[in-house]
Order: sequence, then structure tokens, then C-alpha cells
Amino acid sequence: MIKNKTWKTLQLITGVAALSSILLLSACGTSNSQSSSSTDSVAASPSSASKIKIVAAEDFYGEVAKAVGGDRVEVTSIIDNPNTDPHDYEPTPEVARRVSQAQLIVYDGVGYDEWMDKLISADSSSKSKLITKVADDVLDKQEGDNEHVWYNPETMPKLAKKLAADLSKVDPSNKQTYHKNAQAFIDSLAPLQEKVQKLHQPSGEMIDVSEPVFDYMAKALNLRVNDEKFALAIDEGTDPSAADVAKLQSDIKDKKINMFVYNIQNTGPTVDNLVKLAKSSGVPVVKVTETEPKGKDYLEWMDDQLDQVAKALGEQ
Repeated sequence: MIKNKTWKTLQLITGVAALSSILLLSACGTSNSQSSSSTDSVAASPSSASKIKIVAAEDFYGEVAKAVGGDRVEVTSIIDNPNTDPHDYEPTPEVARRVSQAQLIVYDGVGYDEWMDKLISADSSSKSKLITKVADDVLDKQEGDNEHVWYNPETMPKLAKKLAADLSKVDPSNKQTYHKNAQAFIDSLAPLQEKVQKLHQPSGEMIDVSEPVFDYMAKALNLRVNDEKFALAIDEGTDPSAADVAKLQSDIKDKKINMFVYNIQNTGPTVDNLVKLAKSSGVPVVKVTETEPKGKDYLEWMDDQLDQVAKALGEQ
């Protein structure tokens, strides 16, 4: 969770009717206008008009789409600023136009980026699009499940294969290329998979977390979260109970845990005090983020965080 997130359904644009109006007006505009979001540069061949248009809600999913599609796709990543909260994001008319024109749409799902649900619902052409909700369609998650599925090491390889299959439906003549690209992307993640295997703890080491951003990776490493109630309260923007705070303080002071995993994008007095307590008690603090840092790709982002985990566990 990024600071000040709430779990209420947001009034992102005044009703589906307003979104429909935006889409209708944008359809009359020029198709060459540029979005304020991240848009990959267009190669000379194939031409821009012949490229398959893909919109990804988050840049780390856009990265996979670009890797699989190569120079045959034009990818727009809506959330490409690490300081933008995907929950609270309000789409502009230009973003609505991009979604309306897209042939493929990729977003997280399970309520994480509801604004994309609204844009798709307001688009009369949405039934003709190939739409992937990563948590729902790739990992079989449901509303209420932990939505931070990009921290699951299995997600990106599975998504690459799914996108290769979808692109092959749109452009069957290049099916072999898309599947080859997908495999190349999966192979590029081999260092991440190797590091996860190396750091996997046979005995299930105990950790505490400020909120459940890192939980899928923790599970992959066999790190057991010992403060789920506290973490869920922080994630939902509510005050954790005094008992849950006291339990976490005890975990830290008595060194019952191997590390405290801290989402640096969600700060507040309670969490900040626990970070200070961990540092003064000699409990390693692992800093993670919900959004991809500027200037880093997905592999670099995950790799940096796993290096912190390795240090906390005393691994070389």
C-alpha cells in the first residue's frame, strides 16, 4: 500500500456515463496524440498503424508485454511513476482513449486497479478486446486475496506465456515469434529464480512485515509472517489493535523474528516506531516498495530486495 490508501470503492470519474462520454469524444480525436503515461518508442518497421496496441495498467506488466511483443506492439503503461498509488489513480480522458483503442489490456485485478474495470465497462468495444487480469486470470485469485501478485516469482513467466498466446490470436502469422520472445523473457528471469531457490529456508524462518506487500515472495522463500493481523490493518488503512502492536514489539525486542520487512511507501508513527525499535534491537530491516522504482526493470527491482533478505539471513 502507498501512503493514505483506503479500501473504499473510489469515485474515479463521475459515473460510467461520464466515462462513456469521454470514450465517445476521444474516438473523434486524432489517433496520433501522445499520452502523458509511458509509451514505448515506435520502430520504423512495422509501421505504427500496423502495431498491436497494448495498454498495461502498471509498468511492470507493460515491461512483459513489450518483451513478448517486441517491435510488433505499441505498449502504453499507465502507472509508470513510483509515487502514484494504483488504488487512488484517476484516469484522464487521454488514458480513456488509449484504453478504447487498445487491442490487448493487462492489469492486476482482484480490486487493485478498479479504475481500469470502470474504463473497460464504459468502452462499448471492450468485448472485442483481449483482456488479462493477472491476479484473476493467470493466478486464479479472487476478490479479497492478496493483490500484490507481482511478488510471486511464478507470475511473470506465466504472464509472458499468456500474452504470447493472446498476441498469437491477434497476429497468428507471428505466433512463433511471440512464443520465442516469451521464452527469452522467461530465461532472462533465471537469476531471480536461482536466487529464490538459494534463499529458500528449509526450516521456515519467522518474520514480521509492515503490510502484506512482500508476502508472496516471503512464501516462496519459506519465510513465515508472524503478524498478519497487524499487517492487514496497516494495509487497509486502519489502526492495528494495541494487542497486535504489543505482539510485534515483543517479536522485535525478544528477537523472535529474523527481519522486519518494511514498505517504505507507507509511513506513519506506528510503523516508523517499529522500524526504529527493530534497528535499535539489532533486527534487520528489509525495505521494499509496492511500485517499481524509477530507472530499474522488474529483475533489478526484485534482485535488490532479495539482496537485502540475503544479508538479513546472513547469506553470501
